[in-house]
Amino acid sequence: MVPLHVVILAAGEGTRMRSDTPKVLHPLLGRPMVGHVIAAAGELGAETIVLVVSPNADPLRAAFARSRVVFAVQDPPRGTGDAAACGLAAIDAAGPAEGLVLIINGDCPCIQAATLRRMIDSHADADGTFLSVVPKDPTGAGRFIRDTDGNLSRIVEEADASGEDKALGEVNAGVYLFNLSSLRQALSSLRPDNLQGEIYLTDTLEVIQRQGGGVRIYQHDDPDELQGVNTRVELARTEELLRRRKLEELMLAGVTVRDPGSTFVDVGVSVGNDTVLYSGVTLEAGTTIGSRCTLYPNVRIARTRVDDEVTVLDGTVVEDSVIERGARLGPYARLRPGAHICEGAAVGNFVEVKATRLGKGSKAGHLSYLGNADIGAGVNIGAGTITCNYDGVDKHTTVIADGAFIGSNTALVAPVRIGAGAYVGAGSTITKDVPDRALGVARGRQVVKEGWAEQHATAARKRRR
Repeated sequence: MVPLHVVILAAGEGTRMRSDTPKVLHPLLGRPMVGHVIAAAGELGAETIVLVVSPNADPLRAAFARSRVVFAVQDPPRGTGDAAACGLAAIDAAGPAEGLVLIINGDCPCIQAATLRRMIDSHADADGTFLSVVPKDPTGAGRFIRDTDGNLSRIVEEADASGEDKALGEVNAGVYLFNLSSLRQALSSLRPDNLQGEIYLTDTLEVIQRQGGGVRIYQHDDPDELQGVNTRVELARTEELLRRRKLEELMLAGVTVRDPGSTFVDVGVSVGNDTVLYSGVTLEAGTTIGSRCTLYPNVRIARTRVDDEVTVLDGTVVEDSVIERGARLGPYARLRPGAHICEGAAVGNFVEVKATRLGKGSKAGHLSYLGNADIGAGVNIGAGTITCNYDGVDKHTTVIADGAFIGSNTALVAPVRIGAGAYVGAGSTITKDVPDRALGVARGRQVVKEGWAEQHATAARKRRR
């Protein structure tokens, strides 16, 4: 098998984005724009993936510090041909490499590995293969100029194109495949002979042909897949395409999406069959949803494992948590990082949970805050219960053992332990441990004064005279 190397061009300033964030780091479905290109390249089994960046690329380096990407710096930026030469130098850093090199623009996040594989298969014995598309609006793209036999004779950038050239519809998609030896030789001959004063990678076409080499065109039939991103408008259009692709993938795998137009699922999120997603559901990167779950409208789940047969009711937000089989959440519950809801447990309306394990079959039905708590199985948490976990300096743990019953409007001042089968009376402020099967009550004694209201009213009338 011929070795494959990939160079991704990501040194552009992206000024039309009007952003302090590098263009290729703008997120699309939970992944940086250029991350989609890197992922597609990674599926090809490339020996090397080089990211060509500008000198001020610290955010890019940080974003992909744990990846296998090799960085090459283009300084100063002198066009795509110069960027390709920088990438080639990184490939050859340990000695001249052999095989093929695939060069892709980093702002082409919809490109799929299957398309790149077909392009590689079409390359055969050519020295270079150029990917083309015929978009609805070719404005801004370089035009492919063919000869009378239909062969590619040259590529003209729009800034250098005549009116006749601009009328042509077949454009350069920004994806190139070369034999490494042919590209090295061609790059050494390139000159900035254009209005922009840049070295164009597309000029390698004419150089290879002059040297007797062969060039092919691989024309792709889906221009949307090769859509580049230069503005926020194009960013939104591209995200819509990626979002639709992801939802179609899920639906074909057995997931019901009630309203695809308002449902957002990041790449990498998995959803089991027979799960139903209602309108307004957002599933962010790092999330897995099991089978036979139902997620009702306006649910957002991020970086969370949700097991089978879980029901999440309207307006619930879940982050960095674990939800076991058969649990029920919401409506309008909030699960913050570290929440672990065990099998069959329920977190009801307007309940907030953080860094807490809610045991099997336990229930917190209404208007409660559970923070830094370890709650056993079969526990009932009454409405308005608060675990007072923070003393202004440190967080402390509340332990509620199996089968305990916590009455409504209770404050549990941590650190404190409520024993197995114990009861806490409604309205209590508990500051000391309650033993197993005991009753804890901590509230002021009620006093009733008969006739007090009339006496109070009489006294008030006298004061007004």
